[in-house]
Amino acid sequence: MSDGVSERAPAALPAPSPRFPGSTKPAAGSGPTRAPEPPGKSIYLTDVVVVRDLASAVGIKPFKVVAELLALGKFKNADDEIDFETAALVAAKHGCRAERPPPGVLVL
Repeated sequence: MSDGVSERAPAALPAPSPRFPGSTKPAAGSGPTRAPEPPGKSIYLTDVVVVRDLASAVGIKPFKVVAELLALGKFKNADDEIDFETAALVAAKHGCRAERPPPGVLVL
């Protein structure tokens, strides 16, 4: 092009950063990996648990438990019952360790 406009090659862009600008957290995979922390709060659950009671024990709203059950492929509402293993999975996602009560302890 000889119109008097000089052609310039585009400036090289810097390599994209794996972090967002202003972020103080290290990028994923850039540091040593840590094992997930064990759940902190222990809750006692019976063999059959009502969804609403599980939500109360974990400290979340029942609709969040229902949403997590749907993600696990279980169609339940707040008044339905679930088994201990399923309840333990949901509790673990919220930082709780589900345990069966020791003999002599009543769970209401």
